[in-house]
Amino acid sequence: MNVPKLDAKWIEWLSGDHLEQKQHEAMQLLTVSEDAWPHQAMISMGEVIAISPTRLRLALWQGTQTSMNMSRTGKATLIAVHEQRLLHIRLEVSPLPQIGEFMYPRDRFEAQVVNVRVDQAPYAEITSGITFQLKDESEAVTRWKETIEELRK
Repeated sequence: MNVPKLDAKWIEWLSGDHLEQKQHEAMQLLTVSEDAWPHQAMISMGEVIAISPTRLRLALWQGTQTSMNMSRTGKATLIAVHEQRLLHIRLEVSPLPQIGEFMYPRDRFEAQVVNVRVDQAPYAEITSGITFQLKDESEAVTRWKETIEELRK
């Protein structure tokens, strides 16, 4: 199924709220490298926020390959598992201006949702996506909250 925007459940999930409960969830952010190969990066719930059904904001560590790829091509695909559905969110991205002093230096991007493809098999349930265990939960969740607040600006 293809849809042109995020539904209310996905917007709530990507709201930047309740990060403590979402701390084990991760997504893949796909870009294309300069030599035309797919490039995959992990992105946490503390690095993306839904601003509206058709707009996301992303915060990446400064100078990463993913950040450079997005700046060069203006495109990315966010892959996530939520409520037994596999989401492929195609994005057109553009850099956001720097905002004063950062606690954690990030490259920030505005992302326009181009298309959302939802995969669900009638014969099987997707039980999980990528998960991880934080080494210092308190420090990471605090950093994520600050990053989300910077993305809201």
